[in-house]
Amino acid sequence: MNTPKIHPLSNHLLLDVTPQEQTTAAGIVLPTAVQGASTRMEGTIVARGPDCARTDLSAGTRVYVSRYASGDLPRGERSYKLAVEADVIAILD
Repeated sequence: MNTPKIHPLSNHLLLDVTPQEQTTAAGIVLPTAVQGASTRMEGTIVARGPDCARTDLSAGTRVYVSRYASGDLPRGERSYKLAVEADVIAILD
């Protein structure tokens, strides 16, 4: 993965957002209105700010965060998101 030249400040995390599934396991295509209905999203931490207190949130960690976390940063074909460490709902194995 080519890391963008974005350096989060304070206790912010830069996440590489995992695209949401657009079809169900049965092959049903979800309408656009339903695709964005989830209140959580999955992503991988790309970078962390210098004031992050949690040592378990490092680059490469896969996490679930609130969809309404700080901000979206589209860069080319990729979509990144800034989130504060308090927005992390779960760490994924």
